Amino acid sequence: MNASLHKNNQLKAWALQTRTQLTTGTHLLRDRLLPRVADATGRLLRLFAPAPATDDTHFLPNFCRGRAIGGIVLIAELLAIVLTLVTRRISTNLFQDLLLVSLFVQWIALSGAATLCIARRFLDGLPNSRALGFAYLLLLGVVLIVSEAAVWVMWLAGMVSTPRPEWYTYFHVQNFTVAAIINALALRYFLARHQLRQRTLSEARAKIEVLRSRIRPHFLFNTMNIIASLIRSAPDKAETAVVDMADLFRSMLGDSENLVPVSNEIAIAKKYLDIEALRLDNRLRVDWNVGKFPRKAVMPVLVLQPLLENAIQHGIEPIPNGGAISVQMREENDIIHILVTNPLPRLRTKSAVTPLPTEHTLDNLRLRLESHYGNAARFEITQEPERFSVAVEIPIRGGNP
Repeated sequence: MNASLHKNNQLKAWALQTRTQLTTGTHLLRDRLLPRVADATGRLLRLFAPAPATDDTHFLPNFCRGRAIGGIVLIAELLAIVLTLVTRRISTNLFQDLLLVSLFVQWIALSGAATLCIARRFLDGLPNSRALGFAYLLLLGVVLIVSEAAVWVMWLAGMVSTPRPEWYTYFHVQNFTVAAIINALALRYFLARHQLRQRTLSEARAKIEVLRSRIRPHFLFNTMNIIASLIRSAPDKAETAVVDMADLFRSMLGDSENLVPVSNEIAIAKKYLDIEALRLDNRLRVDWNVGKFPRKAVMPVLVLQPLLENAIQHGIEPIPNGGAISVQMREENDIIHILVTNPLPRLRTKSAVTPLPTEHTLDNLRLRLESHYGNAARFEITQEPERFSVAVEIPIRGGNP
């Protein structure tokens, strides 16, 4: 009798200890999991949310694309895990609860995405503030409809005895509240991302406009003086120089975001070199090493010209006898590789060892490429005692202007 009583006490003590440990473990899991889930959700939003439309006028992404659907499914599943852990149990099996909650959350998420996909043209025709309000109301309406449909499905499947069970009101209020918060945060995120992108693009475009307005005055004056001196002695050369200068300045003052074939960009650069050759004469030599490019290869206009201008201004002009500029261009794995190398004066003072004054020109070109291609562009400067090189790598299809 005493042995049996002792054994029962041990079983009760073990059960109490196990329950305490499980409760503590559950609280720790919730406390540690929720912040990580929130952080992961933000990263997934940034990773899977599709890029804004090409016109950059509306903040809503394109929910008709597979990339957006994949992100929605993953984020909805994370939300289902959190709801399963923090809400009251539906059954005695945790995994069965997770399955039911996942099906319901995925139903709402995919229905909401389909609704925004169908209403995309209508929403894109509205101002951002009105589009935000309509999208929010549409998503809340989807939640109410799906919640009501879920109750009827459970009634038809025999899971509940009536389409108006005792938890009917609580079920709708809970779903509506959670959806109102999550949808508001998601739409606010999309709007904030759009505004940040617009502000960044505006600043970049403003700097590019400043760059385009700062055409070197002495280049224009020197070219005009050379043309004036050639009018009587060599009128054909003067006429060619005028045509080349007109084409070059038309490109400089045009839209810097235009994409042109690689051959056109090379032709513009050679026109610039022809004009500089009138001033520098035999001091300027250019070695071209251009590989074959497919027809689809395009690049922003005036990428080569600033590189050549920098090479001439800080490499050829300071050297009495001039020098040779090397220009290498090739295509590899859908990437355009550009390498421009110029000599540097041999005798340099200590103050000249510091970064060359090319930084302004090259920084503006780097800004243009980053604004146009983002992280897909590579811009690298290499300075040696007697040589200066600039390497550029950009996608062959023109990126995402």
